[in-house]
Parts: sequence; structure tokens; C-alpha cells
Amino acid sequence: MIIPDEAERSYAPGMRFKVQQRVLVAGKERRPVTPLFSQVAEEFSLQPEILHAIAAYESGYNPWALNIEGRSVYPKTREEALKIIEKNRGRSFDVGLMQVNSYWIDKFGLSVKDALEPEENLRLGAWILRYCLDRYGYNWKAVGAYHTGSPKNLPERSRAYAVEVMNRYRDLLAESGNGK
Repeated sequence: MIIPDEAERSYAPGMRFKVQQRVLVAGKERRPVTPLFSQVAEEFSLQPEILHAIAAYESGYNPWALNIEGRSVYPKTREEALKIIEKNRGRSFDVGLMQVNSYWIDKFGLSVKDALEPEENLRLGAWILRYCLDRYGYNWKAVGAYHTGSPKNLPERSRAYAVEVMNRYRDLLAESGNGK
């Protein structure tokens, strides 16, 4: 496990296979595994809707999605994703559901292989978001910092990212009834 977790994780290990083997529905839209998002959100004192908003925006729930220095790549398998990452070592890249940046992977001495595991990627993304919220406050600057590392880095890009995620988040809150 990348991020230490509580002993009481009754369904997460069983969800790993379901997360990795995404079900494609009509129109090839990916379906998230809602209990896993809810569990991880609870672990990090977040609303599941914010994790869904980030995963939907960042990867479209594609667990193998990559971004290599601004170029999106959608491998069909985990193995293919790992080969692409290895080929592009030394470059900045984002991986997985939450598009975790190589900065975080390197900073904490994590393995790319582990960071690409969908459950761990979701947990790592939640940890990064929690870190940004704790550091910058419970506001949209923190959400922008998830994307750029700091609200001061690329402020226009950070703000645009926060607006996109905020719009998805509000829609999801309204759908779930939590936004009343």
C-alpha cells in the first residue's frame, strides 16, 4: 500500500479487481466503483463527489490514462501504460485515474507500478488533495494546486482547472442530493 490505511477496510481489496477491470457500458463510458470512492473519501475527510469530479475530469475514469509532458495517451492495458512510462523516464508525466504527477511519485519515493494501481492511485490522489486543502485552505485555490502544485504556479491554468472541477463537483453534488 502506498498510503497507510486503517485496518477496517472491509471491501477495498475485493474492489481492486473491479477497478482494474473497468466495465465499459454503452457508448464506451467508464463506470466508477462508487463504494471505493466513498471509502477513500471518508479516509481523507473528503466528499466522494470531489474525488469523482477530479477522476472524471483528469482521466474519464480510465485507470491507465497517462499524460506525458502535456500529451494525453490512453493505453489499453496496465502493461502497455508501464512500457510507455518507462520509455519516457526523465519526463514529467501523470498516471492513472487521478492523474498523479511524477513529482509526487518521486518526492515520496513511490514506485510508478504501485502509483498506477487504480485503488492506490485514487488513494494517492485523495492524499494529495487533502495535503493541498490543509496547506492552502478549503477553497478552490487548493483544488487548482492539486493540478499545478501551488496556486502560484501557472495561476491562470490553476484557476481554469479549479473551475472545471468545481462545475463537475457541483453537478455531482446536485445529482447525489448532497448539494441541497
